[in-house]
Amino acid sequence: MSNLLSIIIPTYNRVDLISETLDSIVEQTYQNWECIVIDDGSSDNTEELLAEYVKKDNRFIYVKRNENYKPGGNGARNYGLDLAQGNYIVFFDSDDLMTEDHLQVKYDLITSGAYDFGITRTKYFNYTNKFIDRYYNFTTKDITRDNYVLQKLNWLTLDVIIKSSVAKSIRFNENIKIGQEYNYFSKLVCLTAKGVFLDKTVSLRRYHENSKRTTLANGVNYAKNQSVTNWHIFMDTKDFLNLENQKFLLNKTYYTILSNKSIPKGIDKIRFWSCIFSYFRFNAFTRLFYFFINKFTNRMYFLKRMALKY
Repeated sequence: MSNLLSIIIPTYNRVDLISETLDSIVEQTYQNWECIVIDDGSSDNTEELLAEYVKKDNRFIYVKRNENYKPGGNGARNYGLDLAQGNYIVFFDSDDLMTEDHLQVKYDLITSGAYDFGITRTKYFNYTNKFIDRYYNFTTKDITRDNYVLQKLNWLTLDVIIKSSVAKSIRFNENIKIGQEYNYFSKLVCLTAKGVFLDKTVSLRRYHENSKRTTLANGVNYAKNQSVTNWHIFMDTKDFLNLENQKFLLNKTYYTILSNKSIPKGIDKIRFWSCIFSYFRFNAFTRLFYFFINKFTNRMYFLKRMALKY
């Protein structure tokens, strides 16, 4: 169907919240949409609730994550991408809300020029936090692969609308636990920088005191998970970046590995050290030496500064 928008929503045990999300979709001024809800193994009454929505409105599609996709939001979104029939993709979460013009604003934005993706704004509706405003640094930085990959500007998963052909050509990495959107959008901007930003809030985010994101950020495995994410960012984008920025990302991976005090599962050790020696030459020996020293002490700051130099 021409100009159909596919909304992809992964969910897990959100039966108490997802009704508000789905109601905000029903109330959209732009009505040419399908909404694919992918259940990532809920143990509550999500299935029964969604059955009611599907019965009332056949634009809702409810599926359980196929076993060919790994558990987690990444696998669910990839499954949603494979099922989507629309011309454009909108990612959303099962506990957040759309303003009533959310889809119309996004559709008008991406069709206003020769764009492959569009970006809007998000704000919290139940919490005061100005930190989120720092994501949107578009007044001083253009949308380029370098600016995004180096995080000189940023945006949230809720913010985008992407041409379906483009969105489907990229996969969410099902092997990482944090920074999923950073990985996905890094691959997006390496594929195309034809994006446009509109300084308008159309997504309302729900703040959770004990969200999964907060738990992962504060957990003992944070450094390990961040190391794996940084490594995948480097491997997925290095062929598109200049040498200086490649080194920056590899150095970022090395730094988080130091915090973890070991190379975690999920990073090919041989390939990692091969890249270190290929990119940093003589300084690689200092990096290797400090890597082993760091296992036993956090001191020797001068050696650490030498090891991180590039």
